Amino acid sequence: MATLMQQQPTMRTTALETIPQKRFPLVHVLTSKTESDEIKSHLIDRRIRLCQKLCRHYQNGFAVKDLHYLMKIFNILGELCQQQPNYIDVFIQILQNSSKPFLLDKSTDGEIYSSALVAFYSDFGYLLRIPIKRIQKCILETLLKSIQSSNKSPIPSNDYDSLKPTTVDYIHRIQRNSDLCETLVKTLSLVENDLSLRILIIKLLQKLSSKSPECIAKMLTHDCVNRLISRINDNDSSG
Repeated sequence: MATLMQQQPTMRTTALETIPQKRFPLVHVLTSKTESDEIKSHLIDRRIRLCQKLCRHYQNGFAVKDLHYLMKIFNILGELCQQQPNYIDVFIQILQNSSKPFLLDKSTDGEIYSSALVAFYSDFGYLLRIPIKRIQKCILETLLKSIQSSNKSPIPSNDYDSLKPTTVDYIHRIQRNSDLCETLVKTLSLVENDLSLRILIIKLLQKLSSKSPECIAKMLTHDCVNRLISRINDNDSSG
């Protein structure tokens, strides 16, 4: 089974480029530092190329065993995007891959890695702290897509090399058990002046809380109602 550290081809029917182990870990490349402007420019280009290669390699979904390294990469890229806008496009591409079903070695991995996935989605929600609207919008859209009933694996299930894609119901349950609801409610105050982001958050909260008393309780605990109506009485700038 491939990991982000090993970078071996995952899909049998998709022509994926082999990424030699010596080229990784990507975490190390992303955290390399230099004082020279010329070398720094080269380093940025190299990082972006490696991120693009990572994105292509896992275009059909990430392996559930890679969750730990994946979130490390997300956090590092989130910081880099705030320093250098050149990273934003490739970060968004990688984030979008997270909407696809995760890949399991065997059916029992769903239970084995359930706690790790709960932690992953809690941390994924925390990425909304990145003050870049394109990234925030991508995170919310990625979460919404991941639990839509139409979100199927991009390739036939019998074309995986002994891997099994997670189901939408499984991911929905995992997200409900995470801190996503609390994080989304708190994020409402951060984006109170952006209607489009607030609408995405509300849609996601509706999805997560549907038939889930636990999620509703979490939302109420964090004063969701007041946060939702806090802007209702504001003057309409459009007149």
